[in-house]
Amino acid sequence: MRSRQTRATAAGIGVAAVTAAATVSVTPAASADPAPPPECGPACERVVDVVFPESARFAAWRDTSAPGGRAVLAYYVADELHDSTVLEHRDVTGGDCGRQGDAWRCTVGFDEAMHGSGALTALLTGDDGITVSDELVGNAPGAELVRLNGDDRPDLALRQSTYEPNYAEAPQYWETYVEVGGTFLRTGCTTPRHDDAPTPTEPAYGSCSHPGWSGATLSGTPV
Repeated sequence: MRSRQTRATAAGIGVAAVTAAATVSVTPAASADPAPPPECGPACERVVDVVFPESARFAAWRDTSAPGGRAVLAYYVADELHDSTVLEHRDVTGGDCGRQGDAWRCTVGFDEAMHGSGALTALLTGDDGITVSDELVGNAPGAELVRLNGDDRPDLALRQSTYEPNYAEAPQYWETYVEVGGTFLRTGCTTPRHDDAPTPTEPAYGSCSHPGWSGATLSGTPV
């Protein structure tokens, strides 16, 4: 589903410089316009751009030359492309990051196929670059990155449809997940509604056993 290309860190920049700015006497400012990764293609648009204090940054790019084009996640250190990960058939819609120990964890939302939407979470480190640890996809558009458990890292609210009697007429509901140690853990679901329910600001704890429910998917497997 994705390819990966890791590049050696620029000379003189190691893990300590990426994850512990206090050990560096001079911290250069990140460039205002990072170069797109070569995997992105000729019509590359930057959708996410998060600058970290340690002269590093995380960006998500998408190829706009054709509908459903590839997206690329990119991790930069001292303005050099340190690592990139290609996401096929994922239309990135947004992203956000937060601290996990001495590293950064980033969550990226995306649309998939005709109705699906979801998110993935990835850890950024100087040694391993971008490591995607979990990914979930719901069966309706409109997945949102939210903060639900107070740890300052993005959590996830998926949109789900009951598909009863069909997609066009079915009520929809929110299915909330908190990110814990790189894994999305489901807390519960809201009650299905035909109107647009507001995005959750706290975990849902209701039943997810609605008619037509098949659960969010990770690589096609219900969870």
